[in-house]
Amino acid sequence: MFGELDGSRSERATRFLDLCVKAGIEARIAEDIRAEKWDKFAFITAQAGMTSAVRLPIGDIRSIPESLDAFKGITSEVCEVARAEGVELPADTVERHASLAHGLEPDGYSSLHHDMTHGNRMELEALHGTIVRLAHRHGLTAPVSEVVYAILKPWAVRNEKAVATRTA
Repeated sequence: MFGELDGSRSERATRFLDLCVKAGIEARIAEDIRAEKWDKFAFITAQAGMTSAVRLPIGDIRSIPESLDAFKGITSEVCEVARAEGVELPADTVERHASLAHGLEPDGYSSLHHDMTHGNRMELEALHGTIVRLAHRHGLTAPVSEVVYAILKPWAVRNEKAVATRTA
């Protein structure tokens, strides 16, 4: 999926779609690529944050109502920030992503969890850091994202130092 940020159906996007189809690659031009990106970001941030902070796979998280509520809380906070950024996500985004989490393999973890537990650089700033900063910029609160960010920040700092030592 790809598209122009202004929502137009450009000649270059149409050409790229044609090339994908000719190459046997399933592809489509999004009507609103910004909304598609925010929608994906909402799911990734919730799944990554919860599997990393809890340090258990998604099956354990979705089976505990309070943990599933936290997953939904992160998703909701991302939706609020997206709205403040001028992108309206569908009203069913939180429940749709919870349903998507229920469809994942129960023993699955996120790449954020993998990086945390393997001493790699983490995408914490790109995920939860972004939500926390944008929420504050717009005068919003993002309490679940803030807690997850605070829990994972020491790991991100520790891993960054370890990577720097390995590459020095």
